[in-house]
Amino acid sequence: MSSALQNFLLNPANHDLLAIVKGARNGLVYGAKIRFPHALVMTFLFSHKPLHSKIRNIFTATRTHALNLAKFVSIYKVLLLLQRKLNGGKERDLDTFIAGGLGGWWVFGEATAINEQIVLYVLSRTLLSLLPRLYTTSPHPPSYPFQPLPHPLPALTSPEANPRPIPPAPLPFGVVAALAWAGVMYMFRHRGERIQPGMGNSMRYLYHDSETWKDLRTLLWHNK
Repeated sequence: MSSALQNFLLNPANHDLLAIVKGARNGLVYGAKIRFPHALVMTFLFSHKPLHSKIRNIFTATRTHALNLAKFVSIYKVLLLLQRKLNGGKERDLDTFIAGGLGGWWVFGEATAINEQIVLYVLSRTLLSLLPRLYTTSPHPPSYPFQPLPHPLPALTSPEANPRPIPPAPLPFGVVAALAWAGVMYMFRHRGERIQPGMGNSMRYLYHDSETWKDLRTLLWHNK
């Protein structure tokens, strides 16, 4: 590697721009790593389509997840940078909330199957992070009396017991997606100890690891 390129990569003046590039790279890699095995297993277990359709669906799901995650990380980092510059180089507490919310609305606001899975995952982790950290245990868990339904349940094989899913309305889903991503990005930045460990590891890879590199190899090819 030429010394000029190495100097460019390690120049603090170029850090913010290159961090966006590496953030997109990490989002692309991570999205592909977690979606491909999931799509592979679910498709071959539950799909009855021809083989070529299964392969196409696996590729499409992996590409969509990876690209959406790369877009979100890039947009999030760009919005953080813009807010910091508008505030004289200082980060405010709500910058992550705003950047996460706008990025969540823009990238994950459309109610597709993959976006629904991602938003539900993020939303559940956000809600869990709000739970109190101190717990009391009771040897006698509360019990609730069984109250039978007024009408008998339909047979498990009947159409009434297996209704087709109804997609959520676009606007409410977009609002939920925005709030979920705003909440999780704020909690990760300011209350990181409350984030579920698996989610925390994922976010460190996407947002912390993408802030450092030593050369072109660790910028684009390997995370470290």
